[in-house]
Amino acid sequence: MSIFDITPVILPSKSNLKSYNFYIVQYRKKLFLIDAGISEQNCWDLLQRKLKEIDRTIKNLDAIILTHHHADHTGLVNQIRKVHPIPVYAHEKAFKRLKRDRAHLTKRINFFENLYMKMGCHETIVEKEITRLKKAFVENKSQALMGDILPLKEGDTIFGLTVLEMPGHSIDHLALFHEETNIIFSSDIVIEHLSSNALIDINEDGKRTKALFQYEQSLKRLLDLNVKKIYPGHGNIIENPKLVIQQKLDRLKKKEKIILQSMTGRQTAAQIAKKVYRDKYETLFPLVMSKVIGHLDELVRLKKIRMVADGDIIYYEKR
Repeated sequence: MSIFDITPVILPSKSNLKSYNFYIVQYRKKLFLIDAGISEQNCWDLLQRKLKEIDRTIKNLDAIILTHHHADHTGLVNQIRKVHPIPVYAHEKAFKRLKRDRAHLTKRINFFENLYMKMGCHETIVEKEITRLKKAFVENKSQALMGDILPLKEGDTIFGLTVLEMPGHSIDHLALFHEETNIIFSSDIVIEHLSSNALIDINEDGKRTKALFQYEQSLKRLLDLNVKKIYPGHGNIIENPKLVIQQKLDRLKKKEKIILQSMTGRQTAAQIAKKVYRDKYETLFPLVMSKVIGHLDELVRLKKIRMVADGDIIYYEKR
């Protein structure tokens, strides 16, 4: 092997994600994973087959680096550590989420319930979404990571990779950049076949993140890095990063324009979401609301619209 070698572990999916991607990376004498797939037997089997292809086993791994806390990137961590107790690294903001901290997750559910009601969503759809979150809270307890997690932050170097904080898709999202070859492990910041995936969440101070603005800034930072290849968390490995990133930035501006043009009079975020996304408002409710609220935040920041509170409800109108 050369100084820096990558073995993609790509598990096909029938969902719109197309695949779950994570990576076996060899750097000098260190062998590590970037992310750890999903918690399913076929993913475990695939990882072992890929390790065997390079004459390695689970017990040859030295560490796992997690790009963010979402379960489709952390699935095999506990199973790996039962066989071979290796260090796990993540952003410190991921710790409570990775540990499934009860107080934090309860606070998060309450945050979304209040947010959706403020944004004018009907009680029925809010109740349905909160019921889903509460059910996931109970059912996903087994996803809590066992053992210690070591912190990574902006500018750290680990196994020849530079750590970059790139929030937007999640509050704790990291990318890992190899400057010598200009490749980057971007995880869910850039996925070739999917549109913007900025997800609103709760900050440490209890306020909501400006996820779409953060996501756009992360895309612009990637563009400035002039990367040659992107290893994403889903879908195809990206061989033409500049084109893909610019297309995503252009789509954000196009969607922002559509939302602005859709606005008539004083409307809630929910009313705007229904008008722009139609049936997807209900079928993809949390994602649609994240997108619409994100774009409205940006339009407010750009002073193209204003936000008006009327009792417990927030309305938006053109300036």
